[in-house]
Amino acid sequence: MDAEKQRVLGFFIEGAREHLDTIERGLLNLQAALADPEQVNELFRAAHSVKGDAAMLNLTSIHKVAHRLEDCFKLLQDKPIRVDQQVESLFLRGFDSLHELLEKLQGPSGLAEADAQLTVQEVEPVFTQLQDYLLQLSGGGGTIPPRFAAQVNATLKQMLQLFRQPDGDEGRKKLQAYCGQLAKLDPGVEAWPLLLQMTQKAMGDRKITYRELAPVVIKEIKEASNLIVANQGHVLVPSAALRRLAGPVAPVEVIQPPQAAPSDKLVLPEDPKAIAKLLIETLDRKKLVQLAQFLVRYLKGS
Repeated sequence: MDAEKQRVLGFFIEGAREHLDTIERGLLNLQAALADPEQVNELFRAAHSVKGDAAMLNLTSIHKVAHRLEDCFKLLQDKPIRVDQQVESLFLRGFDSLHELLEKLQGPSGLAEADAQLTVQEVEPVFTQLQDYLLQLSGGGGTIPPRFAAQVNATLKQMLQLFRQPDGDEGRKKLQAYCGQLAKLDPGVEAWPLLLQMTQKAMGDRKITYRELAPVVIKEIKEASNLIVANQGHVLVPSAALRRLAGPVAPVEVIQPPQAAPSDKLVLPEDPKAIAKLLIETLDRKKLVQLAQFLVRYLKGS
């Protein structure tokens, strides 16, 4: 590593340690922190900063773990809960993984890719359990069914086993059936059934091999379920890779909850600047940020 890259990495490590100190202080007295919205915001910003800085330096493992921690703090921002021992334990286990990655990064041998991937794989179920539990404590997280993440993960394991077997019509029918089961979980996110319909369509095309299907399908469903559990289903968009495999798909009819009143259609001007001005005048900052995230994700997938 040249001197300039080493210097930049040093700045990152120094800043990340400060952010981790902030997070650790908050987690060690989490119930008191939840009594002060600004302290919760501080925890969220600390995880967000580590996530963003790690992404710029292509430190994928640190970015992923910080992102999951950020999502959990976001749930606390949305609806504070009464902290119990399980919440504290799960948060600290997630934090310890992030701390471990940073310690290895600044060690003499650096952060080996194999070690980083292993740490991320080991902590992923912890964050899934934590998010499920936080949603349960806060009242269920809207329309997300109980044990949604656990059911998705169990189904993905079964699908992965099928992908490891020889390709055949029977195996593809079973894979399509698993997609149908996932769609019936109905987390209340419009893009979820569409994504699974696209996956089923791709699986029905014998020209597409298991080797091509497996990495796209497993990653697509897993990342989609993570977004939904984190109450970020509104930014869910099928990726470009899945759209290429599936080709054109007929729109899915989504049954809205009975209490949802129909919205008036918004007529937008043709000029993009005029559209931007209208949205700025109509939406608050939080909704503008969510819209920007959705558009960035969509464009990256195009």
